[in-house]
Amino acid sequence: MIRLSVLNTTFLLLLKIFTSALIPDNNNPDSYDEYSLSKIVSVLNIKVQPADQTDCKGNKATFSVLAEGNAGMMHYQWLRKRPLDETFVSFGAKDSTKLPVYNIGTGNEAPNGTMYQVLVSDQNGLVTSSIAYLTVNQIAGISPVGIANFTLNQGEDLQLRVLTSGNSAISYQWIKKFGTNDWRDVLDDSVISGSQSEQLSFRLISVADSGIYKIRVSFPTINGNQCTETSSITRKINVTAVPDTESPIFVNLSNEDKILCQRDLVQALWNNSLNGIVPSNVNDCQIKEHSTIFDQHLSHFSDNATPADKLILHWGIYTNGNLSLPISDISGTILDNRIGQISLHPEKIIIISQPTGSLQNQIVFWLEDMSGNLTPDSLRHKIKLTVAPRPEIMHDF
Repeated sequence: MIRLSVLNTTFLLLLKIFTSALIPDNNNPDSYDEYSLSKIVSVLNIKVQPADQTDCKGNKATFSVLAEGNAGMMHYQWLRKRPLDETFVSFGAKDSTKLPVYNIGTGNEAPNGTMYQVLVSDQNGLVTSSIAYLTVNQIAGISPVGIANFTLNQGEDLQLRVLTSGNSAISYQWIKKFGTNDWRDVLDDSVISGSQSEQLSFRLISVADSGIYKIRVSFPTINGNQCTETSSITRKINVTAVPDTESPIFVNLSNEDKILCQRDLVQALWNNSLNGIVPSNVNDCQIKEHSTIFDQHLSHFSDNATPADKLILHWGIYTNGNLSLPISDISGTILDNRIGQISLHPEKIIIISQPTGSLQNQIVFWLEDMSGNLTPDSLRHKIKLTVAPRPEIMHDF
């Protein structure tokens, strides 16, 4: 019992000496309390670990740490390990709670996937932080990779696809160069699709699609914002015109016969729907007048070439092979001895039928493309016309 008491007294005396600087204004050794004990066992601690950082190529990312301890000044040493490094090595200025990393993703200093951590030390010891990762949102390339220039014939197809790393992109916009520092957004049309997606597609490419293209991509960042990168990689497209020697033709149409009444009004229209009014027999001509519509639906035309061209529809009324019946346009202007012509938005050309007896009448349709190619005579759409007489109708008064 005496020996134990002596040991306890010795321990308390040493404890008093060791903790004298930590006991708050109290010279009584017996007053060593819970506050003083907490000061003894307190150790160096990292309160807020470095967080992962995400931003666009070329921007700055900043890592930070918050530590606490009670043994004098704390010191900091940041470490870095790039994807090809074997181990962590010292990096950045010493004794800073923040580590700025500039021009991320450019060169070899801060590539995507680089890891960072920090050593924190004081007089009592050293502690190592957890690892924080750098994610670089960037345009890595444009596929097909390694081909900067494309030479195509008009009518061929081409796809360009952007390759990215980092977070999934929020939005895409392909752009085309129109002059020095003049880049404009590409829009979808009959040839181009995917102008706001990762893949830009050209189907039946035209000469007008020649030019230099690149892309602008927006990515999310770690703090909920977004960053945008415009590609430094470009693709040049050269499209060579191919002479169009193919004649346009009609499809899904067959020659047919129609009955016209004397002095009927006949219209040849390029409409979007099929319709027509014709007398069912000759006797109908004694009852009422008719308007006869010869409709040429857009689905009945084929340019028969690649790429497809705009077409002009020609037509005329022929008697024994010669243009015969008087033709007038909607304003009443006589178009004798001229070919009726209807384009994408046709004028209404009116033909007034005349009695012809045994003469053979035909309405003939043919097409012309922008290269001047015409539908061959053997493939023209021909309709035999029978003109029935219209007797005078007597009225009693």
